[in-house]
Amino acid sequence: MKDRRQINKWQVESKRKVASSLHKLFSEIDDEKTIVVVEGKRDFLAIKSLGYRGKIFQLCGSGKGTGNLASELSFYKKVIIMLDYDKKGESLTRSVIEKLSYGGVTIDLNLRKKIRDIAKGVDHIEDLKKFSQYLVQE
Repeated sequence: MKDRRQINKWQVESKRKVASSLHKLFSEIDDEKTIVVVEGKRDFLAIKSLGYRGKIFQLCGSGKGTGNLASELSFYKKVIIMLDYDKKGESLTRSVIEKLSYGGVTIDLNLRKKIRDIAKGVDHIEDLKKFSQYLVQE
């Protein structure tokens, strides 16, 4: 049976791997014609903490909401949707996709799916921030 130190070491290493994978995904998005859509400020901060340096559109707290979303984002060639994985987030994702589809915007859900696979058990984008403390500085 493993002792507590071995288990903790394994947990830290596991979180470091997740943090590294998330950082790699976010830092590889290097296109000024790409924007990430999040629900609010905590989601914004979580994504920034993991290495994303591009433009982020906040649905809540920006005063813009989803009403004119397609026109707000029409400048961008690709929109990455990073909304929560809970029931509310899934509903909001469908709504955003519908609004953007009418505006002719290219929607990317691949990153959202990859992150869900990497950070198993995380239902809220803001919770990704907990992995930033495990990023190893090179």
